[in-house]
Amino acid sequence: MARFAAWGGSRSVRVVAFLLAAAVGACGRQEAHLNQPAVDIKNGDTCVVCGMYITHYPGPRGEAYLSGVKGLLKFGSTRDFFAYVTRDDIVPRLQTLYVQDTARIDWTHPSNAAASFTDARTAYYVAWQPVAGEMGSTFASFAKRTDAEAFIGAHGGALLRFDQITPALVSGLTYTCPAASSPFYALAVKAKCVVKAGAMSAGTRPMHMDGSGVMPGSATPAGTMRSE
Repeated sequence: MARFAAWGGSRSVRVVAFLLAAAVGACGRQEAHLNQPAVDIKNGDTCVVCGMYITHYPGPRGEAYLSGVKGLLKFGSTRDFFAYVTRDDIVPRLQTLYVQDTARIDWTHPSNAAASFTDARTAYYVAWQPVAGEMGSTFASFAKRTDAEAFIGAHGGALLRFDQITPALVSGLTYTCPAASSPFYALAVKAKCVVKAGAMSAGTRPMHMDGSGVMPGSATPAGTMRSE
């Protein structure tokens, strides 16, 4: 019995030691991610995807930390951000991700401050909205759902979450809700995509914010997509 108790006690010590080591390792990995802050966009910074100067263009931007990459990557638009972070070869390497909170920036002349960014994985995205970003149609990103819904109320589009945005959706993104023939029509209907007066039905031409932030109008009727 004494021998059994001694063996059992030794085994218990090894198990506890293993669990402690695992916890320390997990804590270390978590610390590494916590030490990956958003940073300011600086003059001369270029987009990883398109190579264009980021500070020259409108709309929210993105930033990403990847394993195996020193520092962080910067993107001139949320569309380019998603075009990169949804790639099959990139997904396993993703660490901390950021997008700008559209509620904290002027769309035409976005802030370059690190404080304007929010966690990309928990953010809310407005797809199929008519305001142009650096590379044309893009996603309006928000830290708060209420801000995203207010944007949709003003300009149209549909509310999506991080995991709903796929490479195909990024490459096929347009300026207004998809037509019935689109592969994204079902998703748009489920998300209750809103078409506002002023959005182009063709989805091929951008709108731009004027000085007051009001969208120029057109004859396109307002409404909400519904399944037939």
